Amino acid sequence: MRTKTIWEELIKPTLVAYILACSIPAVIAVIYYVYNVYF
Repeated sequence: MRTKTIWEELIKPTLVAYILACSIPAVIAVIYYVYNVYF
């Protein structure tokens, strides 16, 4: 039970960092695409 709590504490920041690392280029790509299409 304690091991699972430590595992969750380790995996949550990793997951958040992974989501941020994936979402930032995606957001930049969308902004770039919208800028090219509409402006």
